[in-house]
Parts: sequence; structure tokens; C-alpha cells
Amino acid sequence: MKSLRLLALGLLLMYIIPGKAQEGIPIYYDYLTDNLFLIHPALAGASSCSKVRLTGRMQWSGVKDFPMLQTLNVSAHLGKHSGFGLILYNDRNGYHSQKGLQMAFAHHLQLSQGRTLNQLSFGVSGMYSFNQLDMTGFDPDDFDPAVANVMQSAGYFNIDVGLAWHVENFFFIASAKNLLLMSRPLYTSGLENNNLRNYVGSMGYFFGKKEGFHFEPSVMFQFKEYSRDMIGDVNLKFYQDMSNGAFFWGVSYRNYLNESAYGNLQDLTPFIGFYSNKFIISYVYTYQLAENTFSKGGFHQVSLGFNFDCRRREPVLGCPHIR
Repeated sequence: MKSLRLLALGLLLMYIIPGKAQEGIPIYYDYLTDNLFLIHPALAGASSCSKVRLTGRMQWSGVKDFPMLQTLNVSAHLGKHSGFGLILYNDRNGYHSQKGLQMAFAHHLQLSQGRTLNQLSFGVSGMYSFNQLDMTGFDPDDFDPAVANVMQSAGYFNIDVGLAWHVENFFFIASAKNLLLMSRPLYTSGLENNNLRNYVGSMGYFFGKKEGFHFEPSVMFQFKEYSRDMIGDVNLKFYQDMSNGAFFWGVSYRNYLNESAYGNLQDLTPFIGFYSNKFIISYVYTYQLAENTFSKGGFHQVSLGFNFDCRRREPVLGCPHIR
């Protein structure tokens, strides 16, 4: 029972420490497997094809009530120069869970004509999240005035905005997430901040000709306004075209640039995937490099996808995530 209480305390602290609470979809590494719309609303309908993506993530395998996340999202064309998106997600972290719906609209401006790609996109999304804290399994004999043997729940609404610029083989994407200051009374009153703003920027360049072998270095940076947390990803992705699709693989290194109470947190994430006609499958594994880790178990994620309503475009597209 003592280990159960320690696990509950650890998971609770992950949510109530000011500036560390997670609202909406956590930013993991699925964006590296042709799923950038999960992070950036400006990419709704930005690709030549409309897309459906299903992901499942499992963390700390072997730990009781380990965190897990499932997402289902659609990014589709809306007319000739616009797009819409829909995301459903289910995120569980021990005794905490959140289920949500996110809807996005984006407009894409073609700044060039002919075979040169120069596309500027703007997007906005609204999110509703229903959060729960299940304390019904806590030991009633352990007296703690902050813990009750009940199921607590609350719902929240927020919005994201963003822009994306694709010019030939270069891309830059930026989003401001959770812009509204929302009061969240689910946990201990006064210990949670209402500022969950997170600013995310992605940038990269795609090297290679129209067919054959390609590689794509990229970076992503996050800045959390309230806690001043800074997180940086450095990524390298490779592609090999095949007769019936493409094979891709790569690696990402994430560094939590601020020294936290848990030390200098770092992750290393290899990933692999395959395109076949209109289908895609990918696998992501994350290994923690820090000395102080909650578990030696890795983080596993699998994504499945389907493309539809593919449209021919005159520009020669470099970046695969909008091709």
C-alpha cells in the first residue's frame, strides 16, 4: 500500500506543480511521422492529400497505471485553398485522465505561380477537454484533508493559433497554444496556475531530388510562458523512395534546457515508418537519457494512417508533410 501511495503522490505532483500541468494533447514525437497537424493548426488541409491518422502511445511499461495516450485526427481539404481538422484524444496518467475534442480551420495562400512552391498558411483551433481525477481507489484509512474518496471532474476550453510557410524545400511553422487564461478547479485550489500558454516553433529543410534518397534535418522549440520552461528537439530524418511507396527512418534528441527538480532531462527517440500507396505505418521509441528516471521502461508509440482526396498540384513540392 505504501508503494501505491507513493505512485499516486508522484503522479499528482506532475499535475499540480505550477507550470507543469498538461492541458490538451501532450507534445511527443508523432509529428516526426507525418503528423504535424497534431501540433500546428495551420497545417489543417495543407497537404496535397487529406489525411486520417490514428496513434497509440504507452509510457513506463511495467509500471502500474502507466501513462498512455490515443489520438485520432483528420486533416482535410475545404474548398480550393482552405482546410479543416478534427482531433479526438484520450490521455491517461495514473489516476488522472483527459478526453478532448479539437477542431481547426486553416487558409492557405499561394504566393507563387507555376512550379515553385511558396505557400503561407494561417490556422486557428478550439479545444474542449474533460478532465478527471479518480480518488476512489485511495486508502480511506490514510487521513489526508487534500484527498477524498471521490471522482472529481471538470471541463475546459481553449484555443490555438498558428502560421506555416513552405517555400521550395524549406518550412517554418509556429503556433501559440492555450491562449486563454483558464481557471481549473479540479485539483487543490490555489496551487494551479491558469496560464498554460505554450509557444512552439518548427523549422527544417528537405534535401534531395524528386525521386531517390532524401534527408531532412529539422528543429523544434517549445517555450512555456508561466514556468519559463524551454524544450528543444534536434531531428534528422531520411527517406528512400520505393516502387510502391517510401521507407523513412530517423532520430530525435530532446533536451529540457532548464534545470528542473528532476535534473537535466533528455530523451533520445529513434523512429521508423513506411508509406505504401495511400497508407502509412510508423513506430517511435523514446529512451530517457537522464540519470534520474521514474522507470527504465521506454516509451512506445505506433501510428497508422490513410490518405484520401489527393489533388494534383502544379508546384514541385519538396517537404513530404505537405506533399
